Amino acid sequence: MSKPAYTSYPFICRSCLASGYIGAEARPEVCLECGGGPLVVHDELFSLSMAHIDCDAFYCSVEKRDNPELVDKPVIVGGGDRGVVAAACYIARRYGIRSAMPSWQAKRACPSLVVIKPRMAHYQKIGRQIRQMMQSLTPLVQPLSIDEAFLDLSGTQKLHNASPGLSLARLATRIKQEIGLTVSIGLAANKSMAKIASDQDKPDGYYVIGAAEARSWLASRPASLLFGLGKSQMAKLQAAGIQTCGDIASLPEGRRRALLGSDAGRLVNLACGIDPRPVVPHSRAKSISSETTFNENLSDYAALAALAETLSAKVSRQLKSQNRAAIRVVLKLKFANHRLITRSRSLSAPTQMQHDIFAAITEMLKLETGKGQSYRLLGVGADLDVLDAPETNIAPVSLLDLVDEKRQKKNKLEAAIDQLQEKLGEGVLKTGRQFKPQDKP
Repeated sequence: MSKPAYTSYPFICRSCLASGYIGAEARPEVCLECGGGPLVVHDELFSLSMAHIDCDAFYCSVEKRDNPELVDKPVIVGGGDRGVVAAACYIARRYGIRSAMPSWQAKRACPSLVVIKPRMAHYQKIGRQIRQMMQSLTPLVQPLSIDEAFLDLSGTQKLHNASPGLSLARLATRIKQEIGLTVSIGLAANKSMAKIASDQDKPDGYYVIGAAEARSWLASRPASLLFGLGKSQMAKLQAAGIQTCGDIASLPEGRRRALLGSDAGRLVNLACGIDPRPVVPHSRAKSISSETTFNENLSDYAALAALAETLSAKVSRQLKSQNRAAIRVVLKLKFANHRLITRSRSLSAPTQMQHDIFAAITEMLKLETGKGQSYRLLGVGADLDVLDAPETNIAPVSLLDLVDEKRQKKNKLEAAIDQLQEKLGEGVLKTGRQFKPQDKP
């Protein structure tokens, strides 16, 4: 009688964090150490080091953590009746609710929906705590947003006395225990495949795609998985009968550029599971913005300017807190019919001052108002000077600040206002422009 064929399976137990190899006839389902699981089992589990970590329904999960009464309820974080969904919990998603959906549409889909106003400062604080935990594993952490990042754990095994795969499992457990939130992990040979992997087993998931299987794994998956493939490109591909990553990978050389344009080489590589991009840990924001959606459509310049002044102040405070400087100011307006326009103006010198930002915004705003149009959203943005140095404590200084006496007076007044607001709160002072008619004596 022939003996059964045993295979050695690399594994990590998500429950007790045991790891190693299990000899078995078939893929193991139960941990031999604790009798539980779930198990992460993959042939390349201990040789891969590129990961993508994504917090599960981050904003909503924070709200449910802070208010346990919400745990079993459909929740969105977003604006009021005229706002949009910023985030939806997994229960809300069962009703077809998704990010960027108008809030009124979400409430129509789920009348019992709980709508929560965003607490961005709170989310950012928690996001920074999780980021610091990631950085305790490796300095090669590249944030994509407040709640997700790439990690390259190459060369960390000796430091942590654990494979990258096990270090990631330990991190997920630590985040759950210390922060009270779950994350989903994608482990692969490169960034593209790690990002795709983290979406496969949500929430609280851990999914592995090996280098050897990447192309075959992608072959039958929809082409929309690939990063950077826009809607217009997808429509063009579908019209040509191209549906899957495998279809893209198999495109003849002559058709690639015709269907995918100048980005053809990159997209074909991604469809084959190839992505040479490194993790870049210190990528810096290229812009800062703030916007608001109105309860009622506005057409009056004075009302719009008052809101623009408040938004300019918010952008200025962010610039100052980060020691960044704006080189271009951007005005964003959304019409009542949801059509969106943007207008921009380059500045004569880099600045972080509110009065400079607001002056440029009002010049553009005057050109757009008075045409009989009404608006439902206003945004103020700043494109940042890539040559400034946020690591220093030295605020950017314009030559104009040194030679223009009028600007010096404005800067001193703004600095005094900043100090007062820092002590007593942002709403302690209002300009005459910002008072509503009913607020005036």
